[in-house]
Amino acid sequence: MSRFNDNQDGTITDIETALTWQKKDSRQLTGRWMHLEKSQKLAKEQNETKVGGYNDWRIPKLEDIKTIFDKSFSNRDFGKNEIHIHKIFEQGGADCSWTDTVNGERAMMFSLVKGRSSWINKLGDGPFAVRLVRGVRKE
Repeated sequence: MSRFNDNQDGTITDIETALTWQKKDSRQLTGRWMHLEKSQKLAKEQNETKVGGYNDWRIPKLEDIKTIFDKSFSNRDFGKNEIHIHKIFEQGGADCSWTDTVNGERAMMFSLVKGRSSWINKLGDGPFAVRLVRGVRKE
């Protein structure tokens, strides 16, 4: 049995962690990059429209996003570069994701290429995106 289940509604459930992820990241959903505050607005909009039938979409915690990163997974980002998330997620997304960890004007970004986090200006215009999640991670 596969660890990931495509729910056929734009969401993917991770059987191992009990988290549900959006199949597309914010760049794929909107066609544009977004800083953290716009990502938070997107989560609110996704909740209002009840994507996948849910209204509790959120920015992932650092511990959450780390669970879908695995060096053995191979997918392709928007530039056709390798990222390490399962192929069940739609190809062409960003190579990183915002997390909900904030310190002043900076927020934690997680690389889906290297599996490392770094502090970025939360209003930065760089090639930034978020992959929204819902649920509580089981230990």
